[in-house]
Amino acid sequence: MPNPLRPGGATAVAPRPSAEDTLPDRPRRSTLGAVAVAVFALALAVRLHPVLQGGGLHGMANYDDGVHYAAAVGLVHGQLPYRDFLLLHPPGIVVLLAPVAALGRLVGDPDAFALARLGWMAMSGLNALLVGAVLWRLGAVAALVGAVGYAVFFPAVYSSHTVLLEPPGTTGLLLSLLLVRAVDAELPRGGRWRLLLAGALLGATTTLKIWGVVPVLVVVVWLLLRRRGRDAWTYLAGAAGICVVICLPFFLAAPATMWRMVITDQLGRGRSNRSLVSKLEQLSGVSPWADSGYGWLLAPALVVLAAATVVSLVRPRTRLLGALMVVLTALLLGAPSWFLHYPELAAAPAMLVLGAAVGALADTLRRRAGRTVAGALVGVVVVVAVLSTYPLLALRLGDRFPGASLAETLASTPGCVTADDPTVLIETDLLGRNLERGCSLVVDPGGYSYDLVEPGAARVSRARNQAWQAWYLDHLREGDAAITVRYTTRFGLSRATAATIRSWPVLAEVGDVVVRQPQPAR
Repeated sequence: MPNPLRPGGATAVAPRPSAEDTLPDRPRRSTLGAVAVAVFALALAVRLHPVLQGGGLHGMANYDDGVHYAAAVGLVHGQLPYRDFLLLHPPGIVVLLAPVAALGRLVGDPDAFALARLGWMAMSGLNALLVGAVLWRLGAVAALVGAVGYAVFFPAVYSSHTVLLEPPGTTGLLLSLLLVRAVDAELPRGGRWRLLLAGALLGATTTLKIWGVVPVLVVVVWLLLRRRGRDAWTYLAGAAGICVVICLPFFLAAPATMWRMVITDQLGRGRSNRSLVSKLEQLSGVSPWADSGYGWLLAPALVVLAAATVVSLVRPRTRLLGALMVVLTALLLGAPSWFLHYPELAAAPAMLVLGAAVGALADTLRRRAGRTVAGALVGVVVVVAVLSTYPLLALRLGDRFPGASLAETLASTPGCVTADDPTVLIETDLLGRNLERGCSLVVDPGGYSYDLVEPGAARVSRARNQAWQAWYLDHLREGDAAITVRYTTRFGLSRATAATIRSWPVLAEVGDVVVRQPQPAR
């Protein structure tokens, strides 16, 4: 009899397809192409629409996105992170965005930054298709459910609405899973270069965020458990090699400083006060519904994801997917800090296990109850996915910012312009001008609150961090004009610092944005 675990497997009697290949899920190429375009368009729409309804492509979004782009601008102007300016993450995002920042020198940083945001949305649409590609060997039902699920999954939508670290990390993970053929019944022998590339793709994610090392280790352990020790070490060599290639030049330029910023400062961040329920709502993707009064959806969502994870762990072909889901979810819940884009780390594994489980259920129903019942299950899943788009389309992500008007106002300003959010300088196209005039580059004002702490000293809030308060005022005073849009007494500033800033003369007001002339310290 044919081996049901090997697609296209055959006996010596006749080349009969396996049970999985008899599913009604090998559509024609034209149909497959149309479905892929539809999934990509859906993913792009549910990411772009909330941005256009909110801040727009030239708005204020997440703060971190401005940090990443500003660091890349610094690199193309010859400045290195850690040596020349503070950056609290590995340098991968700076290298990745460098071509876009170079384009900004030709078209202006506002438009280049907008293109980067669109690129991130498209990258997430590609990730949806990659989820389907990973699951394709389990059947078209599994692939369709996983791809559509990722396209509308809120953690994936939010993390890719602007230039954040997680979406390219997901791309590296999914491409790596494709290359190691994660859901094959039997791993193909050989393919050393393929395994090196697979390791490099996932290893590159560690140069975006240091927690990228965790999925690398999960895949290595999985290979070892499959008694593929040589493949495991080849894979690990690819991962380690790309880390050295990307990180070593920056480390050699400032070894002690890079270690402090990327490792020590990050490990020293305080714990988030977000509740477990809130974290689970965001991890499961029901937070937009919960915010609208449908918090009861959390329980069924968790049950479905837990059941799908168990099914994946039980089935040998999908065990790696289940392991990634368990380990990465545990990593997120145990991490000291928490932001709304963090759950993207487990978004792809969540949709991979969901797609695999629904595909297995559809297969069982088809064999036992007929194609109609299996088709009805797929229809229900697709309807649920479509309904999930409604709260997403009601979202408004980001805030409008009068960047163009401010740029006109500040065009004749001499010297340097300082700000407490790098996006201000990006959207006014002043960041490059500042660097050309020899102004100091500060890409992450808030990050200094983690760095300006004496070893062993107790961590305090920004408002009580006197070293940061003094640094903040000194930073603004370096400019002939200063713009503050991020920090207030409700968020980071002490009353004394806020009073000092309010005492500075007003140079211009554009909308809600006030431009002030910094005064020397008394």
